[in-house]
Amino acid sequence: MTDVKLKIIAAAVKCFRLNDSATLEKVAQDAEVSRRTLHRYFKDRQDLLDSCKNEMLDRCNKAMNEAYASDNEPIKKVRNMLFAAIEQGANYSFVKRIYERSSFSEVDSKKEFESDNVKSKWLKIIQDLQKQKRINDELTLPWIFNLFGSIIETSIYAVESGDVARNDSKKFAWTSFKGAIGLNE
Repeated sequence: MTDVKLKIIAAAVKCFRLNDSATLEKVAQDAEVSRRTLHRYFKDRQDLLDSCKNEMLDRCNKAMNEAYASDNEPIKKVRNMLFAAIEQGANYSFVKRIYERSSFSEVDSKKEFESDNVKSKWLKIIQDLQKQKRINDELTLPWIFNLFGSIIETSIYAVESGDVARNDSKKFAWTSFKGAIGLNE
């Protein structure tokens, strides 16, 4: 990807994070390129949004894989993956608002989180913890997956709205998630 294209995507992320309906003119202005240059790389608004989404997925997959590899303890892996998702989600929350994807079966059928099988790794940890009776085994994987996503969204929203300090959001998210799934540490 060219430097100019990345610069435009970065400007778009910043603009759309602040205002979902920011104009392409505003994106070009923030990227310090002409509107014509913007259209050399992106045919229209949807093409730019799709590129932002793909960039977000790449960064999220990378962060989640790094979080997975950061510790050998499964519970710490899950915690670190939650924190990574919150960090990435805070930067790209507009993508979620625009694409509105929350269904486990829909996410499961798409290959968006298949980079290095980050979703498979997460699901395997949860399954193993349930088998070890460290997570409530009455909860289904789709329920836990959706709960994980909801905790991330709640954390992002609470910080964006000013209701919770960024420093507290991860701690609150982890406490909420582990409590909701009956995690025995």
